[in-house]
Amino acid sequence: MERQDALKLFKKLASSYPSWKVDRDIAENWLEELEQAESESCWANAKEHIRESRFAPSIAEIVKPNARIAAEREKQRTREMLDEQDRLRSKVPSITPWQREGISKEEWMRQTIAKHKASKS
Repeated sequence: MERQDALKLFKKLASSYPSWKVDRDIAENWLEELEQAESESCWANAKEHIRESRFAPSIAEIVKPNARIAAEREKQRTREMLDEQDRLRSKVPSITPWQREGISKEEWMRQTIAKHKASKS
């Protein structure tokens, strides 16, 4: 996260928890940690924490990966992978069982019927 974004997030947390005792060292520590973290997750975690808790968060609660964002990213990766498989599948012509075996459709059907009859006996 960029320093300005980290500062903005820290100010939002500080203003959301007016009784939070923060000095210069604490603020600097927060900013260092926020700068190393992923911005989107930090903002989501901060907003969730503000909505759910009346107590100021720890650094760990804010810089951790956000579960909702991770799940959305995983869904997106899955969609992209499935789209890619569909795209590749559409380029490869379907091969019928008789083509795979190198015989005519009629011969394949005769063999399949014969196997079916033999398994019933």
